[in-house]
Amino acid sequence: MENKQRAALPNGPRPGDTKPVAPISRARAAVLARLRQNEGTLSVEQLSAETGQHANTAREHLEALVGDGYASKTAAAKEGRGRPAWLYAATAVPAGPVGYAALAAALAQHLSRHCDNPAAEGEAAGRAWARAMPEAGNNTATGTSSRTGGRSARKHVVTALEQAGFGVRGNRDATELALTTCPIVEAARDNPDVVCAVHLGLVKELLAGSGLPESQVELLPFAGPGVCTLHLPAGASPTATTSATP
Repeated sequence: MENKQRAALPNGPRPGDTKPVAPISRARAAVLARLRQNEGTLSVEQLSAETGQHANTAREHLEALVGDGYASKTAAAKEGRGRPAWLYAATAVPAGPVGYAALAAALAQHLSRHCDNPAAEGEAAGRAWARAMPEAGNNTATGTSSRTGGRSARKHVVTALEQAGFGVRGNRDATELALTTCPIVEAARDNPDVVCAVHLGLVKELLAGSGLPESQVELLPFAGPGVCTLHLPAGASPTATTSATP
């Protein structure tokens, strides 16, 4: 039965890191996210330009990521005198304990078999996960304009997902996101009703207090080759906007 279920879900993201990224800063997480989005290698200058960070700051983050095992570096081909430049790429860091993914799969399977509403239980677990995240309650979108506050709340979601081990690509306003890697994708393939509900609950809770309607959050698991798709609301609900106005 499980093999048939896997065969029916050929699409979706690649496995991601299960080593937590949460302890690193947002600036360093942005450098790591850009490395993960790139198929090849990037130089310090390229990452500096693409993340808006000074070259020395970008280099410091890159060296720290290499030291922690999140990135690797190789010497570029030497041109002229002087030392060759370093090129950096993201690495697939093995799980802290290898049993992390197996534990997630076992818990998802247990909920699927023994709960009357496994999707609801999964969403509740995702909300609890969001509340336990560092800076999870640091959503400063409340009380700002609908456009600015909405963008801030959605960027908050992107940062939190990247810190949780997801690879994320999106448009400028982060209303349409592609999840390119997932830290527990195999568990999701076996029990998508539970695991994908966990991820949905995570996102909804991360938007709490922003004024963006969680009813408009939509997660499309295994939407295509290499991705799951996440739609975030573009603006606050009329009720939330009214209540935020003095």
